[in-house]
Amino acid sequence: MTATEHAHAHGDEDLPPPSIEEVADGVYAYIQPDGTWFINNCGFVVGPDQTMVIDSTSTEARTRAMIEAIHGVSTQPIRTLVNTHHHADHTNGNYLFREATIVAHRECRTVMLAAGLSDYSATFPGVVWGDLEFRAPDITFDGGLDLHVGDLLVQLQDLGYVAHTEGDIVAWLPEHRVLFSGDLIFHGGTPFSLFGSVQGTIDAMNRLESFGADVLVPGHGPVAHGGAAIGAAINDQRDYLRFVQQGAANGIAAGRTPLEQAQAMDLGRFSEWSDAERLVGNLHVGYREAGANPAFDIGGAIMDMVTFNGGVPPRCVA
Repeated sequence: MTATEHAHAHGDEDLPPPSIEEVADGVYAYIQPDGTWFINNCGFVVGPDQTMVIDSTSTEARTRAMIEAIHGVSTQPIRTLVNTHHHADHTNGNYLFREATIVAHRECRTVMLAAGLSDYSATFPGVVWGDLEFRAPDITFDGGLDLHVGDLLVQLQDLGYVAHTEGDIVAWLPEHRVLFSGDLIFHGGTPFSLFGSVQGTIDAMNRLESFGADVLVPGHGPVAHGGAAIGAAINDQRDYLRFVQQGAANGIAAGRTPLEQAQAMDLGRFSEWSDAERLVGNLHVGYREAGANPAFDIGGAIMDMVTFNGGVPPRCVA
């Protein structure tokens, strides 16, 4: 199946409701099916006198539902919210955690302040965003930061380079060997490097492997349990990104634009993944990193994604 054919293969079927999975004692993943555009995963850690949350979500309704679900598990106040990166599906709901201190990488706050509250209504029409308010992180760091939820250590670590975004962090719970990866992993979905780096995201896969996690909670898609499943998820992401790099090299050699190259490519085993139109945006970055896209423009890449998608916006049922 070509990438273009796959882009039209998904309908707007009803989605199952979010679910809470206890991945270790007092550690929970909040999973939102189907993990496509603006439908992300979050997490929370319950201590004796507080709850820490990892990421908010994209719309007012989705974030309110998540907060209600958390309060169904824990009566402890939410004192800390961690943003794994700046993208709106992980930060739009920040303002609803009014009593929490928000922690993120320094570059996450910088990008959020520069962009403000983005309006995605043209790119994703039909989404009910709600009465959103902008709220940036309160505390930022470079390198690493240790948070303590009772006696449980949560280590926030950055990468030191651009990957999915300029300011990606992971949350690592060494006692339980649980890793929250943010959008460095789209488990069962197409990675997206338009706001970051293809090569940097490949490099990030090596970093994720180095933790030796027993549980990996991705930014989108199901939780991976056990070394074999985690290794497969990481390898799949790495293989796809190398596929993008090879596609970029082939397209440059053939004199094709990123859009033309995407239309010519066969996704093969990656055709099973959602959001195939991301190939176009990823190729724009691949061309840039190969030195062949000096006029790189995010807005133009998004328009190419719409063109690739038959002139209609990418499917978003957030």
